[in-house]
Amino acid sequence: MAMMHCFFTSATLMRRCCMNVFVPEKPHSDGQAGFPVVYLLHGRSDDENAYPAHGIQFLCEKYEFIVVMPDGARSFYTDMVCGQKYWTFISEELPTLISTMFPARTDRKNTFAAGLSMGGYGALKLGLRHPERFAKVASMSAVADISWVGRKEGSMSDEEVASIFGSRTAMIGTDDDLFELLKKSAPASGRPQLMVRCGDADILIEENREFVRRAAEAGNWQLDYAESPNDGHSWEYWMATLPEIFDFFSK
Repeated sequence: MAMMHCFFTSATLMRRCCMNVFVPEKPHSDGQAGFPVVYLLHGRSDDENAYPAHGIQFLCEKYEFIVVMPDGARSFYTDMVCGQKYWTFISEELPTLISTMFPARTDRKNTFAAGLSMGGYGALKLGLRHPERFAKVASMSAVADISWVGRKEGSMSDEEVASIFGSRTAMIGTDDDLFELLKKSAPASGRPQLMVRCGDADILIEENREFVRRAAEAGNWQLDYAESPNDGHSWEYWMATLPEIFDFFSK
């Protein structure tokens, strides 16, 4: 397994960008060309180096995936009102870049997304807005209710929220609102399978429970949900959960 730290110029973001990519060194054991792709998104306080810094290499060596870890800054993987178009970058430019640079299988059944906290929100948004591209999506401790960023517990300044969404309530009911997307996604046969994980001591546990309730209310979602007793918003929990997610993607 090789890890590549890539520098490239993004036409969407109009600047030099970084990403880490794990690529298998041997041909896939199924004899087919290329490898499935996992887009693995970081949280609000991290960058593209977060997962490698916490030892994800052992998972990448076990599973035959290309694992793409881009830098999403603090954007909530959104086309910012006063800033850069991170949603367009993550959902449009990045997959095209990966398909041209690496031996990636680009069909839906071989494309997955996962993330933690802000990245869990981003991964779920990828799956809900582009169900035709993703077979399975997983989140850990996700910001499942985007209105959280507009409340005090979101610990974001008025200026930062306004730069991303326009105001503290502007995102509600839009395509940046996961609850809204659950209601208007693709027909059941075309929806990605979802895995949602959260510790019951996490500050975001109630909104993850609400996401599961809203998914059940919307109907016809294949959603695997589990809570981990006494676990909070921590790398210890996330690294313990990632093997389960990779196993979910591999089946």
